[in-house]
Amino acid sequence: MKKVASRLLVSISAVVLTFPAMAQQQENRPPSNNPLALLLQSKGILSPGEVAMINQASSAEEANARLAHLLMEKGLISTQEYSSTVEPASVAPVSMEASSGARLSNAVLQTQSPAQTGQIPTGTPPAPKEPMGIPAVAPLRVLPIDLPKQGGMIPDIHLGSGANMKIYGFFKASAVSETASSGGPTFGSQDWPLPLLLGDTGPTSDPQFHIKARSFRIGSQAEWVPKNSGFTITGRVEGDFEGDYTDVSNRNISSYRSNQFTMRLAWMRLDHKIAGLPWYVLFGQDWSLISSTLPNLFETTGLGIGMGSLWERTPQFRTGVQFHAGDLKIEPEFAIVMPVAGSAGLTTDQRLRFGDRAGAESNQPGLEGRLVFQFPLSHNWKGVAPAQFIVSGHHSRVNEIIPHAAEVANSVICAALNTPCTITAFTSATVPNVGFTTTTNIIGASNCGEASGTCNLEQLFPHGTQVGNPQNLYTAEIQLPTPWVTFVAKFYRGDDMRYFFGAQLNDVYSNLRGLFEVGNGVSESGRAILFGCAGGTTAGQPAATINCQGTPVQSAYLQPVGGTGGFAEMSFPLSRIFRANPEGPNSGWVLHLQYGTDRAKYAEARHGNNLGRTDLDTVSITYRLNKWVTFVHEASYIATFTAQHDITKAPLFEGRHTFQAHNWRNEFGPIFTF
Repeated sequence: MKKVASRLLVSISAVVLTFPAMAQQQENRPPSNNPLALLLQSKGILSPGEVAMINQASSAEEANARLAHLLMEKGLISTQEYSSTVEPASVAPVSMEASSGARLSNAVLQTQSPAQTGQIPTGTPPAPKEPMGIPAVAPLRVLPIDLPKQGGMIPDIHLGSGANMKIYGFFKASAVSETASSGGPTFGSQDWPLPLLLGDTGPTSDPQFHIKARSFRIGSQAEWVPKNSGFTITGRVEGDFEGDYTDVSNRNISSYRSNQFTMRLAWMRLDHKIAGLPWYVLFGQDWSLISSTLPNLFETTGLGIGMGSLWERTPQFRTGVQFHAGDLKIEPEFAIVMPVAGSAGLTTDQRLRFGDRAGAESNQPGLEGRLVFQFPLSHNWKGVAPAQFIVSGHHSRVNEIIPHAAEVANSVICAALNTPCTITAFTSATVPNVGFTTTTNIIGASNCGEASGTCNLEQLFPHGTQVGNPQNLYTAEIQLPTPWVTFVAKFYRGDDMRYFFGAQLNDVYSNLRGLFEVGNGVSESGRAILFGCAGGTTAGQPAATINCQGTPVQSAYLQPVGGTGGFAEMSFPLSRIFRANPEGPNSGWVLHLQYGTDRAKYAEARHGNNLGRTDLDTVSITYRLNKWVTFVHEASYIATFTAQHDITKAPLFEGRHTFQAHNWRNEFGPIFTF
């Protein structure tokens, strides 16, 4: 297969090199079906729309120029080969829109000056061609709006079904040094950063050193090109080894280096044209529509979790249409997504069985929308990606169920040697202790149906109950690439953003809204939800008795913790700025500067994890050795501030209550790309 492909590429290059001569022989002939274009179509290299575009040329010279331009775009000939062999045409090659039934964006282009077209007056010796320059820094776009081309992919593998596949990925190894950890037995020794003050670090800030070799990612792009079809069918499957570690007998001792493979993306996409407009529909797991703009960080295990990034990958059905107005592209998109609460109280067994439940039990899909404006900032800038302005939003609902059951005591009091002691009992690692507290007697409640007039929570809700809350957020994002600096910024605001790694990982809390607390119930997701009544009092009542004085007992409102955040980033293509030789050893230097912040509403976060704000300041220097190997050094300063104003209630750090903590983090290593 490789020999056949090599021979085909040699043949194509040989024909391309003879274009000037062919053009001179055929310049007076009327346009006709280009035999080479038809041959390449039969090989699956050109689509029918691309062949039609070539055959619509007004002359053989222009047809050859268009064909060469397409071959250059597909990577079959180099830019230098194209520039040195194809004579500049009076009409420049017209780019194709990647979709079925592709059409010319303009039938005739405006006449340009000799300086613009590269043409020179007769009798003047040709000037040397300008070498391909160093490109500007392109923004990190996980949801690009560029349309896939039918038959436009050069595959690595041809499948018997007629599908084509292309394999891609990278491997990253890095050494990490940190002056502090997030703290506690759960978050205190991980090799990627989270907000600080999640647990006590002990007598020191818990400085650490890690070497990471689990950042290996691999994916495959797939393309199906049905004959005589107006559809372009593409797909992607992607995974990495950034998931959890193993917990099996033959790996427990060495679990640190035995991480497991997990899926990142898996989707299929159909592209078509409706009334001349490109339209698509996508099914599977892809980036959430609020994830359009991401920071260009070297550390990708967490990618700025709780530090202003705001992103997620989620199962979804998505559709969109693209409008054109000159070089302006406008793409509105809509998706129904899996609603997820990111519940913190689930047991390990529950997570292994279904991942999360509160979102699914709302019995309604989440809704997302995105509007993208894409346009070039200047037509004179070479090697610069177009700019984008994006707005997006998300809405879903979660539902917590408290079954009709009494909470089981977590401990019992015993007497041993005449000394009281506590024995932990009735706990389960697989099922949370769900149900209502029954240790408080409630009298005077209008919804108590007992003849005695005294109820506990289990009796007040004989069928159980459920409580839900909305999950809303929106973003505004901008990406401005220029030859000297690429500026990227994102702002977001919303509530219950734990699933999207925002609002300092807070979600919701029980807001009694002035009700007198009478007890709590634990939902099947492990969340404790308070109950109360408006007229509650203990004055003049026996111990463990509350009088609601004729008002009903009701559940608290699940108040989402709100927050704001975002980041701003500047990326400088140093090699381009200092005019390094594109073929030399210094052609790949880039400097990144970034500031990110994630902030929860302090008054609400005090009812959550007590974290109010985390800031991330990052500077990184990138050296691209060649197209396969890149070296990066990234230095970060992370600072977390508590939402508490009472020092006695503030989180512990270095064994002391504190209002803030900081961490200096350095990570260095190579990235091997394939």
